Amino acid sequence: MNIHTRYALIAIVLLAFFLRFYRVTQIPPALSWDEVSIGYNAYSILKTARDEHGKVLPVAAFAAYGDYKPPIPIYLTVPFVALLGLGELSVRLPSVLLGTLTVVMAFFLVRELRLVKLKHLPLLATLILAISPWHIQLSRAGFEANIAVFFMVLGVWSVLSVERNYRFLLGCWVPFVLAMYTFNSARYVAPLLALGLFVFVLRHAKIHKRELIAGIAIAVFLLLPIVPHIVSREARLRFEEVNIFTDLSVVTTSNERIALDRAAWWSKMFHNRRVGYARSYLIHFFDHFQPWFLFVRGDGNPKFSIQDVGQLYFVEGPLLVIGIFWLFFKYPRVAWLLVYWVVVSIIPAATARETPHALRIENSLPVWQIIAGAGILVLIYEKKKHIFGRLIIMGVVCLYVFQFGYYWHNYYTHYPVEFSRDWQFGYKEAVTYIKTIGDRYDTIVISESIGRPYMYVLFYERYDPDAFRKTVDGSFDAAGFYNVYGFGKYRFTRQGVGDYPGRVLYVLPADHVPKNAHIYQNIRLLNGESTLVMFDV
Repeated sequence: MNIHTRYALIAIVLLAFFLRFYRVTQIPPALSWDEVSIGYNAYSILKTARDEHGKVLPVAAFAAYGDYKPPIPIYLTVPFVALLGLGELSVRLPSVLLGTLTVVMAFFLVRELRLVKLKHLPLLATLILAISPWHIQLSRAGFEANIAVFFMVLGVWSVLSVERNYRFLLGCWVPFVLAMYTFNSARYVAPLLALGLFVFVLRHAKIHKRELIAGIAIAVFLLLPIVPHIVSREARLRFEEVNIFTDLSVVTTSNERIALDRAAWWSKMFHNRRVGYARSYLIHFFDHFQPWFLFVRGDGNPKFSIQDVGQLYFVEGPLLVIGIFWLFFKYPRVAWLLVYWVVVSIIPAATARETPHALRIENSLPVWQIIAGAGILVLIYEKKKHIFGRLIIMGVVCLYVFQFGYYWHNYYTHYPVEFSRDWQFGYKEAVTYIKTIGDRYDTIVISESIGRPYMYVLFYERYDPDAFRKTVDGSFDAAGFYNVYGFGKYRFTRQGVGDYPGRVLYVLPADHVPKNAHIYQNIRLLNGESTLVMFDV
């Protein structure tokens, strides 16, 4: 690496860190219920070596809300909680740092692809990832998927490095195992991607069998603790809750059409429920390639997109086409590897009912940026000698600058105001105010209307984990989710004013406030709408 490349890389990495760290405790405007769960379980591990349910140092998963969170994001948060205390920064900083490190690793990954005709691609792809709205958005909150992407990129780089140094065979599979302990979707993507790398890359390298077998043995050994959970009833319930194959409407439609055709043999073939599920799966799979999702609006969930910028910038659409066709023509092995990476990243996500889903396919980063960067360089190398080509290149640069500026402005100015409700805004403000008047009351009743309030109370009060476990009134429901009805003096409800012991402080939505209420505070969203009212009667 020459000195100019080194300085350029440092500048890009500093830019990436700034974009992911600047005002990260304020934007997104509140911690999501997953973030406070990760934070409090890390706090509980730090204080008691147990999770919120009392299990000692979980390895396979944290039960949490009954969603059985992968362990690595929680354990990564523990040292930050120890150093910074329990708060927004300690929960989000691991994602910020590993998101920035992903940008660094993208440079080294692209360099290992050895695309000699695109010598500037490592820096360019790194820059595109640094300013990617998809990656910025998911690096600024405590998303497990974002941490898994780092391990995935590290794993791909490690395997590609085997061609240069066979000793990487000993540890190149370990990052994929770590990804499986980090995000649920990665439990399927990581082994598929590792297998593909073995086929695409290692068969072209000089195989050192001893190191290869030892490396695989290490990976299998590290995987053993998670296997019982993956095949457990809890994991099955979680999968059944979100996957399309439990959608009985497909079976109903098949039966209705077969009946309409009077059970003809050809009807049973065409309207077989397996055909119905296969069709549904393909629809969900190709949803992730819809232009409005990739280039126009982004994910429909405001946590993953600002809603008027795509997961990619729209200028990248034609660049992706140019880049992938050129790569297939000049470097077909690399092109197939990149396409395979995207496909296997979408395979598990396509089984979910909600598609397209930016979080579940974040595993596909930074492939899009690599291909788009290749497209830019093809334009530069092929067209720079012609005035029309120069105008195209200038247009691409101007569009990038405009779209990045548009995203940056909207993310910091309008996004928190328009979508604070989607981030469970209001619970922090409620708990903060409760600290000032809570001692006057025997019971505090908080509405579950905007999320899971019990975890926000635990988080913002830094509630003693042992005290919580001794007094909690909670249970797992038939679907496997954990519901907390109360602990200590707190009660949680979806109803309005009720019959509770002693003096009662209520934190309920405005439509549950009686006329004779004594209102302490009306907590409003950043757009001015009321979200919670604190009162007694």
